[in-house]
Parts: sequence; C-alpha cells; structure tokens
Amino acid sequence: MSYELLKQVIGLLEEFEQERGKSDLSTFAEWLQTRVAEAPEELPHTRWDDYASDVDAHIAMNIGVLNSHAKHYIKTALKDTELKGIQDFTFLAALVSHGDLRKTDIIAKNMMEFSPGMEVIRRLLRNGFIQDYDNPEDGRSRRVSITPAGRTVFEQAMQNMQNVHRVVAGNLTTKEKEMVLLKLRKLMAFHQPIWDNEYGEDLEKIVERHIL
Repeated sequence: MSYELLKQVIGLLEEFEQERGKSDLSTFAEWLQTRVAEAPEELPHTRWDDYASDVDAHIAMNIGVLNSHAKHYIKTALKDTELKGIQDFTFLAALVSHGDLRKTDIIAKNMMEFSPGMEVIRRLLRNGFIQDYDNPEDGRSRRVSITPAGRTVFEQAMQNMQNVHRVVAGNLTTKEKEMVLLKLRKLMAFHQPIWDNEYGEDLEKIVERHIL
C-alpha cells in the first residue's frame, strides 16, 4: 500500500470538508477530479463576455446562446425535408422511441404547453405523418401513432441530425464531452422536477425553495 498516496488523499479530503462541509463520495470524487486536474486552458474570448457580471450569469447566457446555435443548425438540417421545425422532428422521435402515445403525453415529453403542442400534432396529421384514434383505455382522450410516411421522413431527417449532433459538440475532446454531459445531466436533474411540479410559479419562490 502506498502510504504517501493515502496521506495525500486524506489531506485532500480534509481540504474538501473545510471547503464544502461533509458530503457524499460522489461529490468528493467530482471535486477531486477538478482539484487534481491539469491547469485549465485559457478560456477563449467571445462577444458575450462583457455582458455577464458573475459565474451564474455567464452560465445562463452561454446556455441560451448555445441553444440559439443549436436551433440554427437544426433549421439548416431540416430545410430540405417536409418537417417544419424541430418540434415536428422531436414529436416523431417520441413516437419512434415510445410507440403510440396519448396526445397529452407526447406534448409533455416535448416540454411544450398544450396549445402549441396541439398545433404541432395538427400539422403532422395534415401532412399524413401521424394518425390519431380513440384511446381504448379512456374515451375522453385520443392517441397518436407514426405512419409509414412519418417514419420515412423521420429517417431522412435523422441522417442530417447526426451532423447537428457532431457540430453542436464542437471541438471538445472525448474527455471534455463526457465532463460536459455529466454537468448538463446534473442541471437537467435539477430543473426537470421544477418543470414537472412547479411550472409557472413565481421565480422568487423557486429561488427560495431550491437555491437559498
């Protein structure tokens, strides 16, 4: 056993507890990876750097700007297809992945409000990409399924969407992609319950409940 290495780990654990207080193993491992990593590379300058005042503002702004870039790439990828936008694609993707769904469920899976979601469904119905039918389990609702035409247009669009995935990930190394994905999933796990259970609530209450 390397007692010298063990002493280093104990020293880092003491530093961690002084900085963060007691926590679990996964949080310590995450902190340790950052603590012992190589010196970070110099951050590239972007046009948005001077607009944000703190780290939280920079994170929020960069996520928003990256979302705009992703939407542009998606629009470019779908321009030669019969799909009118990303929602058309993601609705079809939900049906490919999950099979037939209630209209309310497919709208919820795409994190849309009811009225805009119904407009996407009506558009896909008009174009013959999906079909709807009475829900045999609940006469008050209707289910939708993808048609052969819908599956064909989805598969055609998916070829271009693979390029969207690559260009959005940009010039990150494999290790950097894994780290970014880890942090994004952590943020998703934080925000999804708020969307599911507190949608539309006052922002100050959300901050008090989850941040402070």
